[in-house]
Amino acid sequence: MPKLTVEGFGTFDVEEGRDLLDLCEAHDVPMGSDCGGFAACAACRIFCVSDPRGLSPLLDEEEPFLDASGQRLGCQCTVCGDVVVRLEPGLD
Repeated sequence: MPKLTVEGFGTFDVEEGRDLLDLCEAHDVPMGSDCGGFAACAACRIFCVSDPRGLSPLLDEEEPFLDASGQRLGCQCTVCGDVVVRLEPGLD
């Protein structure tokens, strides 16, 4: 079972293959989702602090909402292994 660490909120054992937005919501981490998880905003944007292989590969749908390397949308990436992230929501 992978470990998800969200800076400032703790470390959680999580189910592999679930998207980061759902996992954060399940562990009371306040990740935004203005669009409802359809890659249409940047409210769920995070920065991957650790090895990015702990998350699924970057999707084309995410790219317009990312400002820097290492950023991802929580609604579009799934946890594949141990990973450390920081919440980094964007402005709409």
